[in-house]
This record gives sequence, structure tokens and C-alpha cells, in this order.
Amino acid sequence: MDLDGILLINKEVGRTSFETVRLVRKRIGARKAGHTGTLDKSASGLLLICVNRATAIQNLLMGYFKQYRGTVRFGVETDTLDRYGHMVRSGSPGVFSDGQIQRVLGGFRGKILQVPPLYSALHQNGKRLYHLARSGTPAQAQPREVEIKNLTLLKNGGSFIHIDVTASRGTYIRSLARDISNSLGTCGYLAELHRLRIGSFSVENAITADEVNESTPLLSMPEALHDFPQVEVGVERASRVFNGVPAWQILKELGQELPQSEHLCLVNSGKLIAIVELKPKPGYFKVFGRSDDPVRRKG
Repeated sequence: MDLDGILLINKEVGRTSFETVRLVRKRIGARKAGHTGTLDKSASGLLLICVNRATAIQNLLMGYFKQYRGTVRFGVETDTLDRYGHMVRSGSPGVFSDGQIQRVLGGFRGKILQVPPLYSALHQNGKRLYHLARSGTPAQAQPREVEIKNLTLLKNGGSFIHIDVTASRGTYIRSLARDISNSLGTCGYLAELHRLRIGSFSVENAITADEVNESTPLLSMPEALHDFPQVEVGVERASRVFNGVPAWQILKELGQELPQSEHLCLVNSGKLIAIVELKPKPGYFKVFGRSDDPVRRKG
């Protein structure tokens, strides 16, 4: 069965994102599949899995903000910054008032520089950091800018706190747990994490990987990209897109006023025909031709 679309999966604790994708791919008989943002093995919650030609829009979906619920436990820091790691620091868990915690959390809202965990899939000199860390090779993760849109204290349990976080692509909640703990004058790690939302997609509408089968309906690519502006094109104009007519000319023929967006979707009868990159000049980001695989074109 030739399927193109997106599945909302509620990933379980103890299964990696890669293992989850592999299982889903096998259960539906997909040629290829990929996710739109890793959840650690120790975390659970929403994972968007793109199937077949929908893998071409993975990078766009990765740009959505993500919402999490997490537990930070004070008094111990592990090398992986979660409960699966080995202890590298210990100290008093402390007793912090809600006011103290709120003041510290306030310092992490907005755009901040964050140092990713050494046990992460980021690359350094062509090798993933977790490979270097496991082999004992000296490595140093470089700080990078991320954005914390929301950071709320849900519960102060003394030796732990429950938090709600909405963050940009590239944010490591494990690093956030470490940095919050350090700012409070102690050490800590991320004990639990559950992802609630990716953009407007909710884990409430997701199913587990074990519940997926060949008859499971997929979300279409236009539905998955509903936050992006979309323009309907007829069959004849869709054919012109496939034949390489430049994007700026297609938009001119449509009399389309360019939206304040980086991308625009061209749709025909519920199917995604092409994604247009609007800046600095309209050109095709992806064209979904008549073949099985998306074609990258310019113009």
C-alpha cells in the first residue's frame, strides 16, 4: 500500500524514537519513515512520524514549538542528565520556596544560550557526541541559542519540582533541568518527561506504536501543514508545476498576494503539489512530482 502522510504516536518510556519509527514503518509496510524531533528513551509523549513522501516535510514540522511536562529531581546529577545515567555529582537537594524557584525560572524564559548534553545526537568533528562520550574521548558541546516561550512551576515537592515547558526546536529539557538546579545552588537531573504538544498537534489524539496497523489512517500533508498558507491550483496548473514552470510565474498567474510567511503550499484536490520558499525570491522548496520521490527544484 502506497501511503504518504503523518501519524501521531504516543511514544512509551523505554523505547527510543528510532525504535518507535522502525516499528511503525514495519507495521504499516512503509518504504521510509522519519520523526520530527527526538524524544529520549526515558521520555514519553507525542512523536510525529512522517511516512514515505511526507518525510520531505520533516524539517518544516520540526520548526513547531513543543510543550512538555517534566520532573526535575534535586541533589544528584548524572552524566546523561536523566535517570539512566551514572552519578557525577551529588549535594543537598535543598529546600526552596516557591518564590525562589519562580525567580530562577524567570531567568530562563525567552531566548537563552544553552549547552546541550554530552549524551546527545549532535555532531562534533563528524561524530555524534554520545559516541564520543561513551568512548571516553574528550568532547565539549557548544552553547546555542534556543527559546523558552513558557516555563511554569506546577508543583514544588521539596526535593523535586514539576514544570511545564514550551520550547523551540533544539531545546534540551535535560539541559534545562541541569541549569535550573545549578541556578538554585544545587545539582539535579530530569527524572521524567512527557511531551504534550508539537505545534497544534496534541498527544490526546495520538496512539501507541503497538496500536498501529495497515488500516490506520494517516494525516495528509496539507492537514499536517495547516499552519502554513495554502493555495489551491487546478489540474492544468499543477501539471505546469511538475513540468518546471518557475514558482514566481505560477504565483503571478494566480494573482496571489504573497503572505508574511517563509513558505507557501500549493494544493490540488487535497494533495500537496509543491512547497514554495518565498524569500528572498519565490522558488520551489519541494515539488511532489508524479514519481514516488519528491523532486527538489529551483526557480
